[in-house]
Amino acid sequence: MKNLKISVHIPLYLKKPNNKKKIKNFKKVCKSLLELSNKSQIFVHSNQKFKNKGKKIQYFYYNLKKDHSFKLTWYCRSLMKSQKNNFDIFIYCEDDILFDKKNFNYWLKYKNICIKNNYNLGFLRFEINKKDKNLYSTDQVEQSSKYLNLSKKKYLVLSNSYCAFWIYDKKEFNDFIKTKFYNFNWRWISISNILLIREMAAVGWHGENMNGLSMSRYLATIVPFQNDKLDKGSLIRHLSDNYANAPQGLFGTLKISQISHNNLNKFLPSTLFDRFFKRINYITYHLLRFNLKRYFKKNTLHKDLRSGLFFK
Repeated sequence: MKNLKISVHIPLYLKKPNNKKKIKNFKKVCKSLLELSNKSQIFVHSNQKFKNKGKKIQYFYYNLKKDHSFKLTWYCRSLMKSQKNNFDIFIYCEDDILFDKKNFNYWLKYKNICIKNNYNLGFLRFEINKKDKNLYSTDQVEQSSKYLNLSKKKYLVLSNSYCAFWIYDKKEFNDFIKTKFYNFNWRWISISNILLIREMAAVGWHGENMNGLSMSRYLATIVPFQNDKLDKGSLIRHLSDNYANAPQGLFGTLKISQISHNNLNKFLPSTLFDRFFKRINYITYHLLRFNLKRYFKKNTLHKDLRSGLFFK
């Protein structure tokens, strides 16, 4: 593990009101990622200029005057692609996602059995509520209802595969860059406004039904149970704590402790009819939805669309 070559790419968009807190979280993220391996390297893509102080962390500056700031999340992909033969593992990570050794060991332990069976090993972002100190899921806003067994082990099928982070080994990454989802066609983004750009970048290759009516790369995103609870290695800290501390009712959140191994139905891969129905359902939803961001002040929290139209 210490000698694994790991390429980590982080988009870092900075604006003055939140810079101090954001930089603090970003430093924690980098420190944790560099501890994964002696050969970890971090590549930061930012709208601000930084001086490179060493080979472990390199900064790349982008002038965003002609592009929407959300597109910063996609600027790393050409460099990542050029690195396809130089690293063992490829990670895309938002600047406030704390991925640590426990998460890494969990991924190493289960990723091969999942890939062999065409499943994506999942992670759950969690936040801490300041009042009750409970852990809340950022993306699992409803109870998952399905399970499956692999090699006599029980896995939860996540209702939402998104976690603002992705990690693939060399083979998976090299297959990923050959798909249309690695270099996205932006002509159709207007159907759901600009909000989806960041989510599309951060979901990587494991969005549900990414190929529309055809089969996705993965049948589902799954998380193993340990002693009737979700494996702790699947929990990734979301340092911003945006959702768990938002005004009550503004966001749907679910306590991690409420995610149970009981009362689950056996998972069956979706049929062509299932994918068609879900496709129509999501297109209709995104055409009719209104953008909450327009009705709040500039610095008020808004609801991210964490599962993209084209990935559902």
